[in-house]
Amino acid sequence: MRLIIDPHPALKLFQEDLHLVVGYREDKLPEIYQEEGMPKPDRHLLIGLFQSALIAIEEQDPESVVFIENGSIRLARNRIENTIAADLLTVRTIDGRIGCLVFGLPARGRRLARNAVRHFTRTVRLDIP
Repeated sequence: MRLIIDPHPALKLFQEDLHLVVGYREDKLPEIYQEEGMPKPDRHLLIGLFQSALIAIEEQDPESVVFIENGSIRLARNRIENTIAADLLTVRTIDGRIGCLVFGLPARGRRLARNAVRHFTRTVRLDIP
């Protein structure tokens, strides 16, 4: 899977083959994209992904986070392109690196990432050891 982002972010991570892409919007459920035939990602993986994303966004890590005002995102997968509508896009490369694309200011990115962590935490039973 590859992303086609306009305007093109300077971070090279978004040009690589991706293992997992999660689009998050404030008013919708997260959209999860992965290669065809791959098993559904584990809920614990998704929590960890967004916990890592939250830290990177809070620290405004230049190696993993890009802030842009507006733009468009398309996902190329199996020679088919789909448009992704997301306020926060979190990706994981094949080698395990994480990247975030935030539409808006850092404060908005922090709020979106916190909401995503809460959303995915609710999907896991934390009372079971």
